[in-house]
Amino acid sequence: MAVPDLPPKLEAVLIRICRASSLNVTQAVKLPYLIDVVAKHVLGRPITEGAHEAWENGVVTSPAWHYLTKRTDSKILHLEPVRYSEERKVVIDVEEDSSVLDAEERQIVDAVLAEYGSTTASELGLMTKVMNTGIARWGSNHRASLSEDAYDRMSSEYQEMADAVSRLSLRDLERDYVVIESGEEAVA
Repeated sequence: MAVPDLPPKLEAVLIRICRASSLNVTQAVKLPYLIDVVAKHVLGRPITEGAHEAWENGVVTSPAWHYLTKRTDSKILHLEPVRYSEERKVVIDVEEDSSVLDAEERQIVDAVLAEYGSTTASELGLMTKVMNTGIARWGSNHRASLSEDAYDRMSSEYQEMADAVSRLSLRDLERDYVVIESGEEAVA
């Protein structure tokens, strides 16, 4: 089965982010989700025309994944091995077509890339999971959220809080609790 071309805006986003930064495949398929979350917040609509799904290791823009990993005759990019890794680096072979994305869309892509372009693939995976607390089972291919809640959960403060909470153990909670004897004590 032939892998279809990317939607035009998703292709333009991939070209823009992979030309501007050295990204591996996993980073390149996770960043379009963050771009769409920000675009939905700022513009009221997503940019990439891609489906963002809950995969085992976080949110993935599935058309980008299939294109990058299964398309062997791409005219826009190729993959190169990353030394000492199973990952592959995305290398863009064409010039960017600046007419596909408008100025506001390019600003959003660039802002997300500046903020998260050097974030590792595993960190992006954890981040996107924290942004989608309503997904009960990762690896289910459920649609990821582009909501205001997802946008709010992108903040570094929320991500830091979620990381701190994830490191708590039952022993930590038992050690730090205070017994409340009456309702008045709880309110005071």
